[in-house]
Amino acid sequence: MEHSEEEAVMPRMWRRVGAAMFTVAFGANLFAPMLEVYREQDGLSESFVTGMLGIYAAGLVPALLVFGPVSDHRGRRAVMRPALAVVFPASLILAAASQTSEWLLYLGRWIMGFGVGMAMSSGSAWVKQLSTDQPGAGPRRATVVLSAGFGAGPLAAGLLAQFLPAPQVTPFMVHLVLVLVGAAMVWCVPETQPAIQGPRPRQPLVPPIALTGRFFWVVAAWAPWVFGTATVAFASIPLYTLSSVRFPIAYLGLVASVVMLTGVLVQPLAARLGEDGWLPLSVTGLGAASAGLRLGALTVTWHLSWLAIPTAVLLGVSYGFMMVAGLREVELLARPHELGALIGVFYTLTYVGFAVPFVLSFLAPAVARVAGVGKTTGFVWCLLAGVVVCAASAVPVARAASRVVPDPGTTAQRRLTVPGPRGVASRARALERRPGRRGPGLPDQEPLPGDPLPACTPWDRPAHGADTLSA
Repeated sequence: MEHSEEEAVMPRMWRRVGAAMFTVAFGANLFAPMLEVYREQDGLSESFVTGMLGIYAAGLVPALLVFGPVSDHRGRRAVMRPALAVVFPASLILAAASQTSEWLLYLGRWIMGFGVGMAMSSGSAWVKQLSTDQPGAGPRRATVVLSAGFGAGPLAAGLLAQFLPAPQVTPFMVHLVLVLVGAAMVWCVPETQPAIQGPRPRQPLVPPIALTGRFFWVVAAWAPWVFGTATVAFASIPLYTLSSVRFPIAYLGLVASVVMLTGVLVQPLAARLGEDGWLPLSVTGLGAASAGLRLGALTVTWHLSWLAIPTAVLLGVSYGFMMVAGLREVELLARPHELGALIGVFYTLTYVGFAVPFVLSFLAPAVARVAGVGKTTGFVWCLLAGVVVCAASAVPVARAASRVVPDPGTTAQRRLTVPGPRGVASRARALERRPGRRGPGLPDQEPLPGDPLPACTPWDRPAHGADTLSA
């Protein structure tokens, strides 16, 4: 179907891609309350069910790394359409697993993760490019639709599985219908990344900027906390309070939904705070994670089911702040032809956190045995260790984030000396007034340890011989 240039830049076109991303995220996270279904009704062990979170990440990570570059080369539609075709049979397999073999749950979760990785790596870049009405809003919009799907999925699945027949099947049937609707909405959205003719050039799956010290401290050092804390909030902490809950499946769905929807609701606030420059968003997110883990330790110690809700709120704030922070940093760091690939790298790092509940299912009993304490105490000690790690990592992350990030291939290396955290905002405003800038963002900084020296290209030369910009 042919589309005019005017139609290709219609302001609301991004919503159709957002609807497809919502559908994919809905199916990805409706699994959260199903863990209790498999524990109680199918008799599966704690390690088996939390392992399904990890196997999901194992499918998602390679898809993110592979299909980010593919969407940059072949176009966004060339990846998003097949992604919807992948998540559909994944839900079919998950629905059939309860009637056949529980090991099909692992297969279905792996396929689901693979489809979600395809959709996220292409859809986020597609939403950004379709956001012509507010170019800077693309990363936040992509995060909002994904988080909304991640939040609505477990809430709906918890209610369906708790109060309707066939709890192992009904939530997945609902998702199948949503996939068909999402596919119909996104199928004819105009392409924003024209396919490059000829074979895709051989490029590393990981863009070179992702291997630098700058990327490590500004993004990679804290990225696993994005979903690490979120999954602990709904897959680990509430399990120690279920004995006092009347509707445990719906309760777990509610907790998971609170985590994800809180992440959606705080993102406009995160964007405003980032523009004002009070603190780097990543450091704010680490602070919220530290507070949430401390409250989670109290929830488990006192066995208070209601306290899991404010814990989920705090960890949801952490999730939302750090997700926005990561996508903003990636947008600034990536060249246009590397954007999908670098988004894939960031999401890959965040989804490492999905393995945390599985690790805790082994680590907490091991700590308890070594220390000669109860399993609950061992789990609390693991949470408190996470608090220490969050606090310790915030220091180097804050130092790196207080320096400004590069705009690859468009401006010369410059040094900005601005004392105090509010200097971030003044740096951004100063840069937006500079001519020749690719878009709103932050200027370059001195290299961090481990960064390669930049190659000298015509666009890297300073204008008018300037080498310092003060704000």
